[in-house]
Amino acid sequence: MKMNWNKDLIVIKDNFLDETLLKKIQVELETAKFENQWENIGGAYLGDPQKIYFSVFLKQDHPGPVAVRSFFKAEFGIIITKMETYYILSPKHKKPTPHTDRSKFNCLIYLKGGSLINNGTALYENDGKNWVINSHLGFKENRALIFSSKKTHASLQFGEGSTGRFAMSNWIYEYELE
Repeated sequence: MKMNWNKDLIVIKDNFLDETLLKKIQVELETAKFENQWENIGGAYLGDPQKIYFSVFLKQDHPGPVAVRSFFKAEFGIIITKMETYYILSPKHKKPTPHTDRSKFNCLIYLKGGSLINNGTALYENDGKNWVINSHLGFKENRALIFSSKKTHASLQFGEGSTGRFAMSNWIYEYELE
């Protein structure tokens, strides 16, 4: 299927990475040097930003970004020409951090953590007065969420029973159709 990215499209893809690659990445996470994300990249936060996210930059020849590029080409006929990729460590936190990202769309891949709704991601809408959660997308290892970076979103890890999680964020800035 060839398509331009639709800002209203949300794709949820379980078993996104090959199982061998997922296991390799999960091992890498144990020794990766995470730095405070706010210092490195940061998004457009709609409230008081919390310095709760930690990241590791991945080069584009790393097998993770290579797999993302391959998926988009095979599934959507999209050739990604500019993308930034990071491992993200997100610990449990006290309040939501609704934000948008600067890219065109985001491919967030859950890598390691508890399979809980409150370890996942919330998508928000503005009711005219407040940002309210429109969708809960639960955490499951090796699940990819693909959505417009202009959709207001945040981790659900402020909810009851949530824990820390590892993910791979792929911010797609530019692409062309095959």
